[in-house]
Amino acid sequence: MVSDNIRLSVASAIVASPQQVSCDVADEAVLLSMLNGEYYGLNPVGASIWKLIQEPRTVQELCTRLMDEYDGVSVEECEAKVLAFVSELISLGLARAL
Repeated sequence: MVSDNIRLSVASAIVASPQQVSCDVADEAVLLSMLNGEYYGLNPVGASIWKLIQEPRTVQELCTRLMDEYDGVSVEECEAKVLAFVSELISLGLARAL
């Protein structure tokens, strides 16, 4: 897994880990970690992020895309929530920072 001292910022590039398998289910996504055999379900916003990080993208790019797709969130709130989400994906071994 990832060390606790990794520091992410809006300039950090994130990409999905090759140690997982995923599929779309309606507007959501289901992920299977090959590291621990656990399944994870992503809501529509999480699934949008997941689709985007199939290629390396910065947190800033993710927020720009999400804010185009979803209304009613400030830049600061989007950045904070995306950073928290990708940090969790990284800690679970489902994504990695480049």
